[in-house]
Amino acid sequence: MNKGGVGSGSAGGAGSGPTAAAATAAAQKQKSLMQRVETDIANIVDNFTHLVNVAGVNELPVRNSQEAFMMEMHAARM
Repeated sequence: MNKGGVGSGSAGGAGSGPTAAAATAAAQKQKSLMQRVETDIANIVDNFTHLVNVAGVNELPVRNSQEAFMMEMHAARM
């Protein structure tokens, strides 16, 4: 009975080290990828905003819808 307890204890200890390290590495990689995605999305929104401003659409309904869309995108980023 004691052998079973010792064996499972040492196996659990040995298994948790590499598993914990792998989980930590995976979490860091995911965090890094999420930061890159957020940066890419911010750049896309900024580029779209620049294109809309350069296009200079003067029709009021179109401009209002574009401005509303840009405001939604900026609000979503916050």
